[in-house]
Amino acid sequence: MPEEKKKTDYLGMGLGLGIAMGASLGMMMDNIRFGIAIGTSLGVVFGTTMNQRNNKE
Repeated sequence: MPEEKKKTDYLGMGLGLGIAMGASLGMMMDNIRFGIAIGTSLGVVFGTTMNQRNNKE
């Protein structure tokens, strides 16, 4: 059986990390909804960028 390169989906990981960091940032700013929104958007951008970089290889 030929070995295939294992591909990782970074979008889920980016979302998880973004929400976690956004929630902590939101608690520090005393506006958790805003922090989660910002963290989610940055997580999607990070995950999509990593997926595109992984597909080039």
